[in-house]
Amino acid sequence: MQSMTTTPKLVIITDLDGTLLDRKTYSFSPAEPALNLIRIKGIPLVLSSSKTRYEIEIYRKRLENDHPFVSENGGGVFIPKNYFSFPFPYDRELDEYFVLELGTFYPRIIEVLESIKREAGIKIKGFSDLTKEELTSLCGLSLKEAEFAKKREYDEPFIVEGGETEIEIIKRKIKEKEMNYVWGGTFHHILGNNDKGKAVEILKELYENQFFSIFTVGIGDSLNDLPMLLAVDHPIFLKEKEELLPKVLSSAPKLTLLEGRGPQVWNEAVSKVLTELIP
Repeated sequence: MQSMTTTPKLVIITDLDGTLLDRKTYSFSPAEPALNLIRIKGIPLVLSSSKTRYEIEIYRKRLENDHPFVSENGGGVFIPKNYFSFPFPYDRELDEYFVLELGTFYPRIIEVLESIKREAGIKIKGFSDLTKEELTSLCGLSLKEAEFAKKREYDEPFIVEGGETEIEIIKRKIKEKEMNYVWGGTFHHILGNNDKGKAVEILKELYENQFFSIFTVGIGDSLNDLPMLLAVDHPIFLKEKEELLPKVLSSAPKLTLLEGRGPQVWNEAVSKVLTELIP
């Protein structure tokens, strides 16, 4: 890690599906030019996703990324050991990481979702109900990736049989059970009192302690990214042409809106940021 500096250290925090990754192919190839620049300039790239730790680790290897990451919509913050030059509080220690756990543990989430299914009488299928083969078919994942997607710790993605009426009932029930609901762009999610923004606030404090002065850029494309985008200095939201801007973002300072999704647009966004902010 670098020592303290008076020049603000740029830190980029990004969503994966539909942002750095193509939502169908999961490729990040079109983003390679910007990714190479990030590596050359030593800019921390923090992955923040609804994906599990195991899934994110696949992409960290492919991206040659050794920075902290955020799993399952802010449920867990995973910080590689020896990454920061100072001690900090954490909840759990794994072989490679210190883990800050902000989420509700998965068995409790499943218990609540099962009770909502019974009470609402609406057909809901969570990842826990789906086989690896069903997930592969539904998401276009390999069997190994589907296995990792099912190894959840803090968040349950699910699909609802029905329309807006059924979804609103489910959302209300989740709130009644003192859990949170978010839309991730492909799946509905039930989770505890965590979000990507709370995870980012913790990481910002750690990076500020390391570098004294930082400037954070956040990139996302879905409603579950909004807390993260509101927590950074420069939010970038990727949206389709006809899509309305979420109201909460309309007042965000320094907001950049880009049409389109996926790695090609991500590459354009990051290249622009690097041109403007890095000498």
